[in-house]
Amino acid sequence: MHQVFSSVFSFFLSPSHWILLLLLAGYVPRLSSLKRTFRIIALLLFLVFSNQPLLDWYARKWQPAPVVIPPGQVFSCGIVPGGFASPDVYGKGTFNGTADRFIQAVRLYKLGHISHILVSGGNGKAELKSFREGEWVKNEMAIMGVPDSVVFVEDRSNNTLENAANAKLILDSNNLKPPYLLISSAHHIPRATVIFKNAGLITNAFPCSYIAGRGINTISSIIPSLGTLFTWDVYLKETAGYLWYKRD
Repeated sequence: MHQVFSSVFSFFLSPSHWILLLLLAGYVPRLSSLKRTFRIIALLLFLVFSNQPLLDWYARKWQPAPVVIPPGQVFSCGIVPGGFASPDVYGKGTFNGTADRFIQAVRLYKLGHISHILVSGGNGKAELKSFREGEWVKNEMAIMGVPDSVVFVEDRSNNTLENAANAKLILDSNNLKPPYLLISSAHHIPRATVIFKNAGLITNAFPCSYIAGRGINTISSIIPSLGTLFTWDVYLKETAGYLWYKRD
């Protein structure tokens, strides 16, 4: 049920869907007289949400800037929400576009800033339950020289709310003291921080895997881009989720 609600929620937070619905609305007999108006609004929405400088401006306002941890500062655990690995066509694990979470977690451990790593969450897709992301990631960390004894895995979670609840059980049972370092995609950090706080977990944010807001814009950046249009889906969903959980 939660996944159905999430899918519907995401559908109506997508500018590309707004544009499509406006274009289709002109073909409804009772609304055909407004076809020209719908098309103009759809065009304006496209021009606004396909503009890279505007997306970058919003991203910089929304997500935290990169964090530099001072020498000697050590956290008992770095929490890494899952979703950065998936099975390939052969059923073997592979990293996806958010794999910077893995890179930064290993790097922070190697630098001595985190004593343990908690990989929290499965892949979130019912049709891919045969792939155990957490265990696969733990094996990859072992290859990178991270001992099994410092890596905790929970692969029951399918969303950030479950990440927080299940992470708390593991952290409490292993007597790991807060604050913890929350290592996640920059656009995800604001919402995740609130959810973890609501679950009783005190965290410091370590944003990574930036998808907007850090590039250099040029004259060509104002040319409408479909990639920019679709990237807004991520930021609008995260903003809406943040506001929902922040109300608590």
